[in-house]
Amino acid sequence: MINGEDLLPTSDDEGQPQESKLVISKPPENPSAPEDEEAAESGQDQGDEGLPSDARVIINLLSYEKRGEGINAYLVYKIATHVTNMPGYSKPMYEVWRRFSDFLGLREKLLEKYQHLGVLVPPAPEKSISALTKTKLNSNSEEHTGNEVVDKRARDLQRFLRRVSRHPRLVTDCDFRDFVTMDGELPKAAFTSALSGSSVKKMFKSFGDVFSKIAFPMDENDRWFEQVHSQVDELDELWTRLMNSIDSLVANRRELTSADEQLSKGLSMLASCEENTSLARILSKLAETHENLAMIEKHMYEQDSAILLESVQEHMALTNALKEVFFERVKTWQNWQNQVQFLGKKREAKTRHELAGKTDRANQYKDELTECEAKVDQMEKDFQAMSKIIRTEFSRSCNQRREDIRDALLRYFDSLIESERQVLEQWEKFQPETKT
Repeated sequence: MINGEDLLPTSDDEGQPQESKLVISKPPENPSAPEDEEAAESGQDQGDEGLPSDARVIINLLSYEKRGEGINAYLVYKIATHVTNMPGYSKPMYEVWRRFSDFLGLREKLLEKYQHLGVLVPPAPEKSISALTKTKLNSNSEEHTGNEVVDKRARDLQRFLRRVSRHPRLVTDCDFRDFVTMDGELPKAAFTSALSGSSVKKMFKSFGDVFSKIAFPMDENDRWFEQVHSQVDELDELWTRLMNSIDSLVANRRELTSADEQLSKGLSMLASCEENTSLARILSKLAETHENLAMIEKHMYEQDSAILLESVQEHMALTNALKEVFFERVKTWQNWQNQVQFLGKKREAKTRHELAGKTDRANQYKDELTECEAKVDQMEKDFQAMSKIIRTEFSRSCNQRREDIRDALLRYFDSLIESERQVLEQWEKFQPETKT
């Protein structure tokens, strides 16, 4: 098992507030744009959803460990939650253990309750075949320490919980509260299994929704939503291009690390064979310098991945989640229009019976029409309310994205400055050898 200091060494300095070395002024104090461990704080909008202005929830994923053996093996994650003046939470501190399927189950529950209302539910990390395989095959929990795949999943899970806790509506949800406070295991969610009946039904439902969207396109009358749809599509494309560029950066930095390691080994072997003592010493020092440079470069590509790449991947997933919310609005509109068409058919039937002199049948349709009209009115109100919530959610997501990316870039640039300082230090140490 690893401890909390080992878990997020390269991706999250949020637990250690520090001033940036860059000459860029920090943003004004704003609970929605935390600079440190308070990235997990909720209540970023004072008074939003009726929360106290000082209400906050700070979540840290401290460690993980393997339980079970063989095909039944799985990882559990230790979650520490610090609570300040948050309604529904009775203690200031909670520690629980949760497995990966619990995170997926939490997200599905939140989706079921809130997405149809227009609330943006943060996405959870997707299932990883490589992480699953390593969990099943590794013989003991110590082998998971330093595992890049498992460490990345742990960071992604922490980001997911922190983002949920920053939402003023989701943070007070009973399922989320139970997730971070309830001791013991949670009931296993059947739909988190890839081969479960619920998963298969969900897949077919998704196909049906896509077909319905194509067959019955929405006639968008709101100019704001038209512009936002275009903006989100363009943003998604830009995220993809940026992620590909960062992928190339990580790969190139990884190759540079490997090349420096090979060069260091070659110089070391050459120094051991050199008969000239002075030249052998210089070659040995140069080999040591390149070995240290390789370690620095390894840290740099880890920062590229853990800070830049993972931040971009997170916001790509949030953009896709935003698209899902927009699609829910389309489905709500389609259901409303279907009900309007059904009401029209009822009115036509009532008119036909009245013209045919079937008063009893016409009176029966009168009651049904009253019920249908009330349903149409309610569905129209639901659609308008959903549109209003989506506007609020979009504004909140834009503000959070701007502050999150800014914070990630500041931390990344600080890391680069420190790494380059260490590189300069290595060459300054080697410089006297060149003068002898």
